[in-house]
Amino acid sequence: MLLIANPISGGGRGRVLAGELEAALQRRGVDAETWLTRAAGCAADRARRAGPEPWHALVAIGGDGTVNEVLNGMPDPTRPLGVLPVGTANVLAMELGLPRRVEPAADALAAGHTRAAAIGTCNGRRFLLFVGCGVDGAIVRRLAEVRTGTLGKHKWLGPLLHTVRRWPRCRLRVTLADGEVLDDLSSVLVSRVRNYGGILRLLPGTSIDSGLLHVHAFRMRSRAAWLWHGLRATVGMLREGPHLLARATTGLRIEGTAPFEIDGDYGGESPVELGLLPERARLIVPR
Repeated sequence: MLLIANPISGGGRGRVLAGELEAALQRRGVDAETWLTRAAGCAADRARRAGPEPWHALVAIGGDGTVNEVLNGMPDPTRPLGVLPVGTANVLAMELGLPRRVEPAADALAAGHTRAAAIGTCNGRRFLLFVGCGVDGAIVRRLAEVRTGTLGKHKWLGPLLHTVRRWPRCRLRVTLADGEVLDDLSSVLVSRVRNYGGILRLLPGTSIDSGLLHVHAFRMRSRAAWLWHGLRATVGMLREGPHLLARATTGLRIEGTAPFEIDGDYGGESPVELGLLPERARLIVPR
């Protein structure tokens, strides 16, 4: 197994845990090798170069952004992919019940049991979790502008307050694969998982096992309405209504001008095209 590790993830724990995981895998008879990233894009580049190499699996050590980079670099996205979560939110790990401690993680990786998951695409880039266009895109864009060093949940507070003060006024339009059009939207969140950011619970029915893109189309524009929906999401009571429309689809286009994020990283400005790959990721999970 090739371990691709972000050494600054988890406040610098990524480097230490990578070494510990390599040793734990070796004790279980797995030939493991660690490669440390040095900058943004390194993980994708190493995963790309690993294409013709004879690894049985790649393992991403870091947060959801590191997992996304490795997935995007893999020439064959169906090659087994393991994760040791060391990031801020670790949404994928929460969704799949992945162990965060080295020894249980080594047990799961050595056993090699996999779970298939559909792979989303956004303007050609792969994702496993979500794409947010509008308010959350503005928060992630601000974070990218001011970020220095490793992340922690406290570092999201500044970008969040900045976005609330300079509240984005977006008008978006969604066209679904079946031709349905949703107009006059303030934000759009397309998710493959129900857990968002490690804090919020999205609409019931949103599932990584569905093989579909779950669209949350928001129409509320005031800060108070967003706060109310956010509070409901923290206790798992978010529901569809006049200000929140839900759809499940195989593809869509978001038009209008707004920042967007992919798996927690800033992706640019809309419009965006989203779809699903015919191949499925094979994620290594505990039995």
